Amino acid sequence: MILSLLWGLWVVPLAGLVWAAVSGTVARGCLWTALFLLAPLPAAILARRRAREHARRAAQAEDEAARAAQLYETLRLRTRRLREELSAADQQARLAHQLALLGQFVAGFLHEVNNPLGILIGRVEVLLDERRKDAPLCSDLSQILAEARYIEKIASTLLPALQKAKSEGPFEPAVLADAIQKVAGSLRAVAEQQGAEIVFERADAPRVNLPSHVVEEVLRALVSNALQALKGTAEAKVWVRLRGGQPARSVVTFEVEDNGPGIPPAVVSHLFEPFVSRGGGMQRSGLGLFIVASLLFVYDGAIRHEPGASGGARFVVEVPPARFTREQPYHWFVGAAPGDGGNP
Repeated sequence: MILSLLWGLWVVPLAGLVWAAVSGTVARGCLWTALFLLAPLPAAILARRRAREHARRAAQAEDEAARAAQLYETLRLRTRRLREELSAADQQARLAHQLALLGQFVAGFLHEVNNPLGILIGRVEVLLDERRKDAPLCSDLSQILAEARYIEKIASTLLPALQKAKSEGPFEPAVLADAIQKVAGSLRAVAEQQGAEIVFERADAPRVNLPSHVVEEVLRALVSNALQALKGTAEAKVWVRLRGGQPARSVVTFEVEDNGPGIPPAVVSHLFEPFVSRGGGMQRSGLGLFIVASLLFVYDGAIRHEPGASGGARFVVEVPPARFTREQPYHWFVGAAPGDGGNP
């Protein structure tokens, strides 16, 4: 097409140039020579414009291809994220089903345990009265009675915790230092048997808005887990630190830390789910930390895991200080214990 156009543009100047040469007129020869030389200029300009247009369309096509590739990648990422969300939702649904089954199981278990537990407590009380002159036996029976009553208290708290509801009735706000000393004393023999040491770092703290037996259950579970993780560890230690109140956050903090091997990274994000053990793989069954988190949630507390300074595990517990409520109008002033840090 360009050749035909150039031929059409050159025919007239070429004919004029020949005629000028034949006629011998110099001026006409120069004019037709100029026309002959400039004849391809319009065609060159047109070809350049067409080349620019083709280059623009090629660049536009590349941009559209890049946008299409980016859109495809975005869709792929969104699809993968949606698949992960669906998988997480499925896991949550299965977990909810497990919790429902667990609640039903605990309800039936507590119903079956309460009667023999009541009989056991009654018989121990009778034996204490009948054998009150036998001091060693009475000491053992008192310990059995205390543990049986402790189980009874935990049984009355566990089901409401799984149902996310508080136990009915008022309670005496707990003194953390007393609860820590009690739990440390009950587990010190177990710790000494495996060569471990329980260290209590005291600090002034107000009473907390939890029953004493709930605080004891939380501490007992955390310290027991730490001792289990410390098996085979040289110079094993468990630190129970009472951090006291934080007025800016309206919480009282205590923590349990060990110098054991720590918690595998794959387990950390699932620590407070049911049927997960901190000591091994996800397949091992464990309810201790799940129950601890459930109990604290019921009483507006919280627990979190942090890496310990010595490479072990650290669990930080935050609980609300005792406060004046409609259900418990007197516990700020009743039964103040020495060393509880004064008024909460």
